Amino acid sequence: MLSNKKKEEKLKFLIFSMGNLNLALGLDSVVKIIPLPTIHRSGNKLLGITTYEDHEVLVIDLYKQIYATETNISKGFLVIFTGKNSLYGITIASLPNVADVPVHTLQAITPEYRDRDSLGISSHIMQVPIKKSEPQTVFLLDSELLLKMASPTNP
Repeated sequence: MLSNKKKEEKLKFLIFSMGNLNLALGLDSVVKIIPLPTIHRSGNKLLGITTYEDHEVLVIDLYKQIYATETNISKGFLVIFTGKNSLYGITIASLPNVADVPVHTLQAITPEYRDRDSLGISSHIMQVPIKKSEPQTVFLLDSELLLKMASPTNP
C-alpha cells in the first residue's frame, strides 16, 4: 500500500555546546572537524589563524564574541567551514552531534531580538533532542554574520 504522505523535508545540522548555549551550523557548510591545532593570535583579538591541508583557516573566537571573556580550550576541536573563497573555523570543547531537523520546526529570530542580544549572530531557533534527551533550544548560527565578524573592517 502506497502512502500519500509527502516525505517531510529535513536539514542536517552540526550541533555543539558553548558555555550554556546549544549552537548549530548547517552541515553542508562544514568541511572538517579536526583536533584543536595551534591557533596564532596577536593580542586580545576575536580572530586567529591556523592551517589545514596547506590552506589558511581564519579562526573566529566565538566564545569571546558571545561571553566577552577568554576561554582556555587546550583540548578540543576546530570546526572548519567554508565561506566566500576562504576557510573559517570555530573552536569547540567537545565533539558535536549531527541532527536531522524538520524544516517546519525552524523559527526565524526577529531582528529586534537579534540586534539587542549578545548572540546576534544567530538566524533561527529550533528545539532538538540532543543525545536522546528532551528537546533543547538550539540557535542556528548565521554564517554571513560570522563572516562579517571575520572581515578586515571589523575590530
